[in-house]
Amino acid sequence: MTIEFYNAKAAEYAANGNKPNPRLFNFLKRCKPGGRILELGTGGGADAKAIIEAGFILDATDGASELAAIASVRIGQPVRTMMFNELCANRQYDGVYACAALTHVPRSELGLIIRKIHAALVEGGIVWASFKTGTAEGEDGLGRYYNYLSAEGLVGCWRDNGPWAGLDIEGWRGGAYDRRPTNWAAISAVRP
Repeated sequence: MTIEFYNAKAAEYAANGNKPNPRLFNFLKRCKPGGRILELGTGGGADAKAIIEAGFILDATDGASELAAIASVRIGQPVRTMMFNELCANRQYDGVYACAALTHVPRSELGLIIRKIHAALVEGGIVWASFKTGTAEGEDGLGRYYNYLSAEGLVGCWRDNGPWAGLDIEGWRGGAYDRRPTNWAAISAVRP
């Protein structure tokens, strides 16, 4: 249902987010200048555009083909339609950015995706991934699946699927597309 939601609401969803995530820029400061970044869950392309404008080489991806098409136009380059479990890269990226994307991965599959991200990073490469937090996985009021892990659960999941250097978590209260107050957490981790 989650991919179907994003394909059906692609134009509305993309129009809702015209400004990049303010937390993106701290991630970019930690990446190799001009390096290659993989974005998982490009959405409408606002963050992707900012990544390109900051001088990075971007490999943009999204599981929803309709969002990928809209983002391709916005950023002026192809956005590959790809599910997270299709990631197959070995030491190719200086950074992996996943804003509110991996939060849709079923808990039972998240470890595999984290290991794929680890494999995709070069030595010293960094990942930043944000999640809606909670206690029990399930759907939101719009029918989208979320893994709703706690901050402690996220740290444990990433630690178990490393190894990582500098594994950090930050939390904040904010909003989302559904306009409901949301507790968020973001993982930052570096491949040693």
